[in-house]
Amino acid sequence: MHLSQKPLAELKWVRILLVALFLPVLIIILKELEIIFIPLIFAIFISFIFAPMLSWLGKHKSPFWLNLLLMLLVILIVFVSLGLVIYTAGNSFVQQLPEYQQKLVEHLEYVQGLNEQLAAKLDIAFSKVPSIDPEAFLSGGSFSITGFATKTMGAFMNAGSRVFLTLVFLLFLVAGSDKMEKRVRRVLSETENQQTFDTLLSIKTQIQAYFINKTLISLCAATVAMLLLWIFGVDFVIIAGLFYFALSFIPNIGSILSTLFPITICLLQYGFGFRLIALILLLIGNEMLFGNYVEPRVLGNKLNLSPIVVLISLLFWAYVWGIVGMMIAVPITSAINIVLRSMNEKSLISAIISGS
Repeated sequence: MHLSQKPLAELKWVRILLVALFLPVLIIILKELEIIFIPLIFAIFISFIFAPMLSWLGKHKSPFWLNLLLMLLVILIVFVSLGLVIYTAGNSFVQQLPEYQQKLVEHLEYVQGLNEQLAAKLDIAFSKVPSIDPEAFLSGGSFSITGFATKTMGAFMNAGSRVFLTLVFLLFLVAGSDKMEKRVRRVLSETENQQTFDTLLSIKTQIQAYFINKTLISLCAATVAMLLLWIFGVDFVIIAGLFYFALSFIPNIGSILSTLFPITICLLQYGFGFRLIALILLLIGNEMLFGNYVEPRVLGNKLNLSPIVVLISLLFWAYVWGIVGMMIAVPITSAINIVLRSMNEKSLISAIISGS
């Protein structure tokens, strides 16, 4: 008995060593080939979201080519509409940025003057600390808000190639799903078939529920935030709403980041006063309503992830794929957890990942 356990223990450590060696290689591959993997991941998620519609059309004897055409039409309408909104709002944003850049310079100069006065009163020596010229810093070669915004909007416009690649992947995934299922069924045994398709169904169901509910909740929260900004007369309402909606998909810190933009614009537009304080309180209340009350009751803990694992996965995918990785960190980690559970219900890694 002792002799039989020794090879098993050695095999276990060999597997751990192989995983440890393979993980850095995998990270490098994911980072270097993100232009392929990100559209592929989005194509898989979109196929999950449209699966109920395609299934319903299939049950009503609709031709398969027509189903694909309808799905592509819906996606194109959404992407084109969103692109037009981003382009129009971004154009206005870039045109008005020089005015706000000058306001920011004035605020920074005012704060710097207060610091110098405070240092003089407290007899604090700042002679060795180099002073910063706000105007030179914001308008010079080191950094420019206008340049940054132009590059950001350019990045949005250049996303068209990734959208096209996502649609190509989506077409191949949906068109080849039936053939792929038949091939898998031929290769695997009946028990393995059942386990495989149960795992895929579980992943599909959880990601469908997450994205549909999360999208509706984020859309409602962004709409309320935009309404508040419009009532308070803050500029760039649409841009702020887009930021609010997109960043809501980043767990924990996304809601905080989404409020920084409108608060900064309000501060530069009206200065520090009652309007700014009221807006901050209402935006915080809006976030608490949807983030701490509505979302937990709608989503619950369907993804079954512990908070610390959500944070770690957020940091990991942020390192691999930047802000896009942060937005899809939760569903990817949930899918990995489901696969691990299907392989071994008593998996230690799955037990650590799971929230319950």
